[in-house]
Amino acid sequence: MQIRLLLPALLFSLPVVLSAQIDDAKGIFRELRALDGTWFMPTDRGDRLESWKIVDDSTLAGRNFRIKPENGDTVTLQTMSLEWRGNNIDYLVVVRGQNQNKPIPFRLTEADYDGYVFENPQHDDPQKIRYLLLGNRELQVTLEGKRNGRDTKQEYVFEREFTPGSVEFRLRGGLNASSFRKTGYFPSTTPADKPVFGWKPGWELGAQVAFHGRGGFVTVNCEIGLANRFIHAKSAFEVPKDSFPFFVDYVRDGTYSTIWLNIAATPEISFKRDGRFSVIIGPYMGILLGSRLKGTFEPTGENKLFKANNDFKKTDIGLIAGIQYKLNFGKKDIGGKLGLRANIGLADLDNLYTRGTTSAALGNGRISVLGAALYYSFDLLKL
Repeated sequence: MQIRLLLPALLFSLPVVLSAQIDDAKGIFRELRALDGTWFMPTDRGDRLESWKIVDDSTLAGRNFRIKPENGDTVTLQTMSLEWRGNNIDYLVVVRGQNQNKPIPFRLTEADYDGYVFENPQHDDPQKIRYLLLGNRELQVTLEGKRNGRDTKQEYVFEREFTPGSVEFRLRGGLNASSFRKTGYFPSTTPADKPVFGWKPGWELGAQVAFHGRGGFVTVNCEIGLANRFIHAKSAFEVPKDSFPFFVDYVRDGTYSTIWLNIAATPEISFKRDGRFSVIIGPYMGILLGSRLKGTFEPTGENKLFKANNDFKKTDIGLIAGIQYKLNFGKKDIGGKLGLRANIGLADLDNLYTRGTTSAALGNGRISVLGAALYYSFDLLKL
């Protein structure tokens, strides 16, 4: 897919030739990001490859090269770039040894179901370059021009070369909202005193190691982090004793502030290869590092049994599920992802209400964590 030498006398007319504009250049350039990756085509002279890489939100850098079958060496045929500037998208080609190694520009004039067409009528061969993505696996490149006064047409069909697995080291931070889900029977002084839990906002920070599978569809995120969960609780009940006074009144009316160390392994599946949208679902385990209640709590005293930080068991096990969208702030691509996910605990965390009865049949209430988080993560290696 080589570009022949541009006629020097026509260089001065390019600003006029390349003045056409297209609608929604931003949206079209976002579609062209699907070229990211390596494409190959077997030939008698060795595999021919075209490789594209996202530089930032407005630039793609490409290289067209051939692998020699006799020794495996690579020979660069040309370098390319796709640049979105204002209402225009330009395809720039540098062919070694031609045009004083300066870029030859082609401007995007069409973008539809038949592909993306870049044109330079002042050039001889080619004058038109068409890129057509055939699904996610094939790329068709067509060159049209004139050679010795005759129309020419060349067509190349490349297959996507799936890249080997890779690893990312990511940081994640966000806001959460948490509450408790209760099931079963809870002892209470009156029906109105049965526990009621409310949602409160909190925060979370974490680090991830993301293992990308071959093909770009599946990623496994291994994560460790801290979550500060605030949960409102209101309840009251009596606990019998063997000595006077024969009943102890328990009251909880306030907001728990809990700190959890969370460990998770969540597979992430993209809707298309290296697509912007992905879904995540997987298990997590939380370890309670600290808990305190701000509000009314009785009884008070030195007895550890009465203290609010002993109201919950120390281990939470559950599931995480959510969606993510690739999003970068600024021109530099840092692998940013905006995510929304929910978590539901499967383990019983109740270490308070079981004190109200000695019979499991009379006090079989269970408490588990409910939560949702909005967060942003980025790849540390791309900073």
